[in-house]
Amino acid sequence: MKSSFQLFSRRVRSDWHFQYRALRMAVDWIIAIYFVIPLMIVAGYQYISWWGTQPSWFSWIPLGLVTAVFYVFTWLGTIRYFVEEGDQLFLRQNQKWFQHLMHLGYRYSLVLQGVTTLLLVLVFLPLLVQADSFNLTQVICLWLLTYLLKINLGLLRQLLSLRIHGIVQWLVRIVLFAGLYFLYYTLVTELTAQIWYSWVANLVLLVLFIFLSKIRMQEKGAFLADIARERDARFRIVSLMLIRVVERKRKSTRKYPLFFGRSQRLFKGRGASNGIADLLTKSFFRNGTQWKQSIQFVVVISGVMFVLPGPLKITIWILAACLLAFWRKSFCKGELTTPFLTLFTLPDTVKHQALQTTIPVLVLPALILISLFTGISFFTWWGPIVMVGAAFPLAYGTSNVFTSWY
Repeated sequence: MKSSFQLFSRRVRSDWHFQYRALRMAVDWIIAIYFVIPLMIVAGYQYISWWGTQPSWFSWIPLGLVTAVFYVFTWLGTIRYFVEEGDQLFLRQNQKWFQHLMHLGYRYSLVLQGVTTLLLVLVFLPLLVQADSFNLTQVICLWLLTYLLKINLGLLRQLLSLRIHGIVQWLVRIVLFAGLYFLYYTLVTELTAQIWYSWVANLVLLVLFIFLSKIRMQEKGAFLADIARERDARFRIVSLMLIRVVERKRKSTRKYPLFFGRSQRLFKGRGASNGIADLLTKSFFRNGTQWKQSIQFVVVISGVMFVLPGPLKITIWILAACLLAFWRKSFCKGELTTPFLTLFTLPDTVKHQALQTTIPVLVLPALILISLFTGISFFTWWGPIVMVGAAFPLAYGTSNVFTSWY
């Protein structure tokens, strides 16, 4: 390589080629001809028709729900620098090349995230223009606000991961996620009334972006973290396709787990199904990743409830219960394929009975919290009582539906 720019160009081409080959693994010519292409044609026709005639269901989608989708999008993705493991031996010796490579990757990520944000706005543009009466200036302001928030969050998450570790980082991210959502929601809803609030926010985010960029590019000791982040970004499509195929690497656990550290049997009765149900329940509640994801799910759904109209709240509440039941079932079926359990010959009927016993117990904690906040969002004294009481039959009902087959 004669220059760092040529090296960067080669790595970008290699990344795109790798992503293309990963997609080819899932979408061959038969799927493309019989599914992908017809779906794109139908979607394109529907999109054009929305501009001519506004569908009646546009009025069912509140601006708060669109805002929630945009906000979740701002937390997706990352800022890449295209550094690799081999750079530690060779490229790091040439600081000028290495810094230029990182700056090129940084700028490439900013442009790519700007394009993806624009595509998201274009997808929702008929709804924003026709149902929410957005004009061109407001649409541009919404795109700029979402884009600036996305790149600021990308930089801020990287800095947090470099300076804070463990449960403290996790708690800070949850507080940041919840607090920024209400701020973002307020700014978006004010676009139709007081647009200058959003322009001031854009200016503040721009200044913050410049400040965070300088700190991030001068950060020391981030090389290994950048390599890990680059590897995860490169294999993002492959990991989605192989998530149920690749054997999971288990991290070392606590000697005395936080939950059920010295507990005996959780479910009364004898039999293999009750023993497996005990194992699945303890395995879930001792899994830190499941706890983190469950709390994030509860925070997002509970926050959305405060901006949705009444009938739609009940629909999302039932849908959340279904998602929780499906999620818990997927986790338990994954645990049943662990090397330890495969040592025993367990019939499917025993595994099925264990799932029927376990899933409602795993669904209830998260669903009770969602139901509590849903009831509070009705702003009545009876709302929390009724919704929490209804959480129990809903948890068992959805669990029975999803465990009716193994």
